[in-house]
Amino acid sequence: MNKTSIQRSATQLAPPRVLDHAYDDSDLVLDLIRRGAPYKSITAVQKEPPGTPCAPWFRNFWALGGKVLFEGADAVFHNENFIEAAQDVFSAQIVKPLAMMTNLNAPAPAAPAHLDLPFFRGAHRREIPSWLLAPMGYSGLFQRWAIPVASAISWIYSGSGGAFEYWPAGPDQLSKRIENLSANQAVIADNEYMYHRVDEIGAPADYIPGNQVPYESMLELDGDSWVIRGPEGVISSYPSAGMRLSVLWKAYCFATEVEEQAHINGTDNLTPALVVSIFSDDMARRGIKVDLPDDLDGHSGWARKVVETYQPAAL
Repeated sequence: MNKTSIQRSATQLAPPRVLDHAYDDSDLVLDLIRRGAPYKSITAVQKEPPGTPCAPWFRNFWALGGKVLFEGADAVFHNENFIEAAQDVFSAQIVKPLAMMTNLNAPAPAAPAHLDLPFFRGAHRREIPSWLLAPMGYSGLFQRWAIPVASAISWIYSGSGGAFEYWPAGPDQLSKRIENLSANQAVIADNEYMYHRVDEIGAPADYIPGNQVPYESMLELDGDSWVIRGPEGVISSYPSAGMRLSVLWKAYCFATEVEEQAHINGTDNLTPALVVSIFSDDMARRGIKVDLPDDLDGHSGWARKVVETYQPAAL
């Protein structure tokens, strides 16, 4: 099978940095996480094909597209501590908060190393589905349209493992780890350009068999315990200390006002048709024959071939 493991950029824009004062009210963060229950599985949130199994990983959005979606999250989304740190780390004149989400992970083996879903001019998720963004990033074909994005990651977890592992010099070099953050620290990082993952969480005895839950699974809060419930009943439950609760903040970083205006004005934007054309031409050069898709719902033979061909680098 033909594959490529090109990174979106030969170098990251900024090395990770620990921010010692992440939130002005760190108690609010935990309160918002608890109020967000119940949570859908990450495959359901990303609208992957129904029935797709996934790891015990659950998500909810507090903000998306620069707009707050979850009541009470305004203060943590429009976070001057994150904005000022991103301006410094990314040498950006303008930082515009874009999205914020919670990720709740049950005990599990280390997650696959990956790059976060990228952002490209014109590739809005209402037109370009989430499943297509990852291959766009791994392909290296769309770097011309890439928008620099800062990530701020914080987590609440007192169990074993759960470190933030990253590969600052590329996937073929040694990794580093950041662990044991306090509830009011965060890591400012370049996750669209730097391979990273969550290290193993908890003890193997606490893992769900096969490390998979059904697509329809929900994560519920029952007092001081988190309960994973599938279509046929309770799958597993964990005390609060056994779940890794994390928050991820994203913001556009523009070096100058000219760059920001190019983004706002739609100069040289991608379109769905152009994305299909670029992928199809590249696969044709590789000798991969596949019919053009009728849509981008992820069910076509074209979609399957794109996902198979443009994969993350092997570590």
